[in-house]
Amino acid sequence: MNIKKIVPLILTLSISVNAHSNSVLDNSVWGVAASYAGINVATLYGIAVQESGMRWRDGSFRPWPWTLNINKSKKGIKAGPRRYANKEAAEQALKALIEEGIRNVDVGIMQVNLYWHGNKVSNELDLLDPKTNINVAASYLKVLRAQNDIRKTVADYHAPTNAVRGNSYVNHVKRFEKIINEKLK
Repeated sequence: MNIKKIVPLILTLSISVNAHSNSVLDNSVWGVAASYAGINVATLYGIAVQESGMRWRDGSFRPWPWTLNINKSKKGIKAGPRRYANKEAAEQALKALIEEGIRNVDVGIMQVNLYWHGNKVSNELDLLDPKTNINVAASYLKVLRAQNDIRKTVADYHAPTNAVRGNSYVNHVKRFEKIINEKLK
């Protein structure tokens, strides 16, 4: 099965679940990555929804893997999020940003920051692969989780030096996590 078919399937399984799908979610890339990070799978998915969530044509609100967010305007390129129709378009855009020397870019489904985490992949464009992106995020969350405080872990994922922003972020993620957990029941 090719990646264009797998990604929507994984994303759909993650949010459109029934009473028997908890094991499906736990055994998906989300569950494996969450287990590695030492966090609840709904927390990991809630972070993804907060980071790259958008309304899909079917009316659901889910993460979008072809998302880039430029954190600071530079060289005439405005800061802000950008969503691309497919992986190829997102790769072209990311490649152009890298060529311009713009590296403070959040990439993909978990919005992994290129500047801070680009060295965790052999090719920076690999951060647009959803599974790779989720696994890099899980590795970072595992490091943060060493503090053994899930609220701080989630806050630090977004804003490690700004407690106010971090706490606001946690509240958004927890809201999504609650919705996901209700769907898992």
